[in-house]
Amino acid sequence: MPKTDWTTDVRSVLRREHGKGWLIEQQSGRIKICRAVPGQRRQAITTNLNWAPSSATKLTTLVGEIRDRMESLKLGLAESYKLLVDVPETAVQGQLDWVEVARRYEQWRLSGVPKLSTYDRNERPHINNAVKLLSLPKRAPHDGRSLMTSYALKFFGNCPAGGVGRKRHLLSITRFLNFAVKRCGAAQQWLPPDKEDIDELKGERELVVKQTVPLMPEQLHSLLVSLDSKPEVRLAVALVGLYGLRPSELKTLSFDNGDLFVAPTKRNKATAKTPRKPRLTLPLDLVEMPGEGARCVELWRSGLVTLPAAIVNAKDFKGAGNGFATCLARHDYWNSLKASTKGLVPYSLRHGYAWRGSRYYDRPVPLRDLASLMGHDPKTHHKHYGSFTTDNYKKESVSRAVGTMSGMKVESWD
Repeated sequence: MPKTDWTTDVRSVLRREHGKGWLIEQQSGRIKICRAVPGQRRQAITTNLNWAPSSATKLTTLVGEIRDRMESLKLGLAESYKLLVDVPETAVQGQLDWVEVARRYEQWRLSGVPKLSTYDRNERPHINNAVKLLSLPKRAPHDGRSLMTSYALKFFGNCPAGGVGRKRHLLSITRFLNFAVKRCGAAQQWLPPDKEDIDELKGERELVVKQTVPLMPEQLHSLLVSLDSKPEVRLAVALVGLYGLRPSELKTLSFDNGDLFVAPTKRNKATAKTPRKPRLTLPLDLVEMPGEGARCVELWRSGLVTLPAAIVNAKDFKGAGNGFATCLARHDYWNSLKASTKGLVPYSLRHGYAWRGSRYYDRPVPLRDLASLMGHDPKTHHKHYGSFTTDNYKKESVSRAVGTMSGMKVESWD
């Protein structure tokens, strides 16, 4: 009986193990793999395997690995093959080079949303920690689950359960592992564990959200008066306090059709995909200074008074916020306010705006409008800006509400 050609045997194996649609052809002395599915565009890649009988076993193994990644990672033929041939390995055959994976991960991250300074601060320490664990000579993690568990045991000592610290650590490692599998060809075992397992590592937060103390109207008034001899700092304080701005937003001011607008200063995954438009801001003036917000905007527009150089010349938004805080810290009256009001911080000016919007005027500003003016949703506003109160404020609110009953005629049920 005549011996069959090696390609006939390989095609038979591929059909038997992987079904119809897996084809092989010769391309310049190399093996070309094609994937043909009815109704879909034909996919093809040229491998580095020679078109020879000696490549038969390697070819069938390669097709199995390609198919596994196509199905598990939802990738195309070319992407799956690239993962397999571009796996960073150490000098020891078959061992993944995690240092190289970390280098590629950094390049990938910096091509997207975060800047280098943000990556250095928020992610690099986490990735370095993970690589240290993966490089241990003994008892190194062997999959995604064991890495994250070891990471939590090693580095969560000073991170409260359920806190932002743990969430940021785990988010970085989750993203890193997904990158290793989907872009560097790491085995499926390195995928991060299920959400339930990650949530267990995060833990549950027991502490309530700490409320920032708002700067009260009389305090804002006296602060502005004390700054009359420092017009540049006064302008910055007035805009933040009367318009409820984030200090960093002082770098993004614009004026259109009689109104002041600020551009977003927060950069994250959501805002990168859907950039936000400049936000309308409106002043909540003090009773003692009616029209002061509009007057300050006119001073800024005219150029008669400029914002402090520490804010204008800041390299980024964080620098602008720090510049604003420095201007306040150098002012004696602000420091006296801090000494007499526990918990007062530069952001208290913005919280004072939220307080005035809900309690200062005869009619409060509707929550949805107040939240929008401040650049967040009602849920965020209620959580961080809308729950500050004191015993005196509670008594005042109840007294005011009950006082409306005076003079009302109460009908008998008899």
